[in-house]
Amino acid sequence: MDDDRSHHLPIGGGLERRCDHDREANPIGTDIAGPERPGESVAARTGSPPGPEAEREREYPYCVYQPDGDGGWGVTMPINMHVTAPGEQRALAAIDAELAGLENPRWTRVFPDAPTAAWDSDGGQLVAPDRSVRRPRLGDAWTHVHVWELDADRAALHAHLDVIDLEYAYLHRGDGYHVATQRVREHLSGSNWRRETPYRIEYDVEAERRTNWGPTGDTKLEYVPD
Repeated sequence: MDDDRSHHLPIGGGLERRCDHDREANPIGTDIAGPERPGESVAARTGSPPGPEAEREREYPYCVYQPDGDGGWGVTMPINMHVTAPGEQRALAAIDAELAGLENPRWTRVFPDAPTAAWDSDGGQLVAPDRSVRRPRLGDAWTHVHVWELDADRAALHAHLDVIDLEYAYLHRGDGYHVATQRVREHLSGSNWRRETPYRIEYDVEAERRTNWGPTGDTKLEYVPD
């Protein structure tokens, strides 16, 4: 992610230290920073010899991590939208202009979030989203978006629907990824946004989890100012 990480919030409680063990023995792209295996706790991973792709830097984080109930963090959801803004405006600023502020009163940050993170392969730690917004509506299935700024030109977005589920701590769970990305695309339907289609993201998770996710709505958007 961006070398200037002053705006990124590392996950607290010592998680950075648990994730960042023996970083020299685990270059970007291997083991702890490598494919996010479903149900595997970040805290439980151990070092291993560098693999053949040790020097390949991941462009976008693959998955959302959340606490696994055993003191670690595990993969739960896909990071299903990639945004680029190759002009002068930062990608995060372009997204803010669409999902925040008085111009976008239907989107809000006021509701509490379950702990959520993505793996920063450059920094060797889990980081919280730079933005988390929802679009409330009557009933459930609120559109919920997390945004991570990678650098000036790129941002990774995760979009899902908040579906009521009383078994979860925050009384809802994430689902309906393809519907959520469709709603975000419809909101970003102005002339300044271009969609690359077809687009497919390889999440590097086990087949069962990928099947359980269903359609993920993989999307790539480019911001092109007037």
